[in-house]
Amino acid sequence: MNKQTKYMTISMIANVFLCIIKILFGVISNTKSLIADGIHSFSDLSTDIIAIIGCKLSNKPADDNHPKGHGKIEYITGLIISIFIMGVGISLIKNSIDKDNTIPNFYLSIVIIITIITKTFVSRLLIKKGKKLNSMILICSGKESYTDVYSSILVLIVVIISQFYKRIGILKYSDMIGSIIISILILIIGFKLFRDNLSLLIGEREQNEDIISNIERVIKDRNYDFSYKDLTVFKLGTYYDVTFKILVDGECSVREGHMLMDDIEKDLLNSKMNINYITIHIEPK
Repeated sequence: MNKQTKYMTISMIANVFLCIIKILFGVISNTKSLIADGIHSFSDLSTDIIAIIGCKLSNKPADDNHPKGHGKIEYITGLIISIFIMGVGISLIKNSIDKDNTIPNFYLSIVIIITIITKTFVSRLLIKKGKKLNSMILICSGKESYTDVYSSILVLIVVIISQFYKRIGILKYSDMIGSIIISILILIIGFKLFRDNLSLLIGEREQNEDIISNIERVIKDRNYDFSYKDLTVFKLGTYYDVTFKILVDGECSVREGHMLMDDIEKDLLNSKMNINYITIHIEPK
């Protein structure tokens, strides 16, 4: 089991627990916002399963038909997750409006606090490990999980303020309004994930200045008179494809030029920056 799959499995186990707890107590108390939150956790569970499959496929080695590996499967997985999330959001908005209004039991706040603590831990873990492993699947899943934290906080607020409905009549609609807000939140995060993964699938240049600077530092760190230009870094799942040109003196021999290129390529591949593919063109100054 690779590290991506390991952390997605942890997330899946947590979401099974949260999904059962939220939906069970939501149905018992007939609380729409908690049921919506539980379905949100179910969407997390479903996307975890999709993500685990995506992790497995995206880590397949390169072959004759896919010389640069299968890393972009990660973005296709992200698109599937985002479409699923948007569908859940639309469905929940409809269900929130159609169902009768109820007043949540205050004791539900205990269940909600437990889910907030659990989900915050899982979300932070996924995002932290996603950044460390350069995994868009883990980062997407972590960000999507954070919406579950926000929606649970919203449910907690709904449960608390709805207790005052006898003093302020409009508060009796807190559950319905909270459920609709949660649904819209789910819809927004789904759209953002769809946009980000579509851009990466089409072929978006790496925008992280720290990563670009680290690559430039490795290229320049050598005792030879040359310059470089047109550095392009593309993200292919968890690894990078780097292309650039090096400019050498016109008197440089073919052997010297290739020795320089081989030296730079070796250092980039050994830099622990997940650079798997390098294309270097050599030109005279």
